[in-house]
Amino acid sequence: MKWSEKAWKQIGPLYHKIIEMPFNQELMNGSLPKEKFKFYMAQDAYYLGEFGKALSTISGRLEELDQVLAFSQFASGAIVVERALHESYFVELGLPEEVQPSPTCLLYTNFLLKTAAYGNVETAVAGVLPCFWIYKKVGDHIYAQQDKFPDNPYKNWIDTYSGEDFAESVAKAIDITDQLAEKASPSAQEEMFKAFEMASKLEWMFWDSAYRLEKWEV
Repeated sequence: MKWSEKAWKQIGPLYHKIIEMPFNQELMNGSLPKEKFKFYMAQDAYYLGEFGKALSTISGRLEELDQVLAFSQFASGAIVVERALHESYFVELGLPEEVQPSPTCLLYTNFLLKTAAYGNVETAVAGVLPCFWIYKKVGDHIYAQQDKFPDNPYKNWIDTYSGEDFAESVAKAIDITDQLAEKASPSAQEEMFKAFEMASKLEWMFWDSAYRLEKWEV
């Protein structure tokens, strides 16, 4: 069994909790309050900018040129999406240009940046994988239900994460992670699992924080 298959099996129960979250259920049926979607989109834009930096850092640490190129493209893709959000949703939803990260968003992005810079490179790659993989799985799940909700106001977002281009990136990220895991020691593979699981938990926290409109209490 590939490392990625073991990792997904490990977070299976968490993924099902993510699917059943009020945020994703209401996003799926179109009943999510606009204020919660606005909060989410603003935080997602901030996240994508920092995610792009983490991917760029990882790109510079990889040795195989195909992997370097792939992560460089992932990084530019994340920043292109962030710019597209500003040009479309930020205008449409009336969001401010400068976004202050929520506590959860800051926790998640700092985890990724720290792992990308200081963790073993295979651990860093495992740490960014849930953002690709869980988003793809959630996007596919929601997209598959859209026949029941033809007038969903969040259709554009849903289409973005269920598209073929994103699917190709996800498949490539999974493949690179497996390549690195094959060469890693058992202890290094365990560190990869820990990073993958932590980032998966932070994915859950990110959606939950948006649903709660999380604010700094102090």
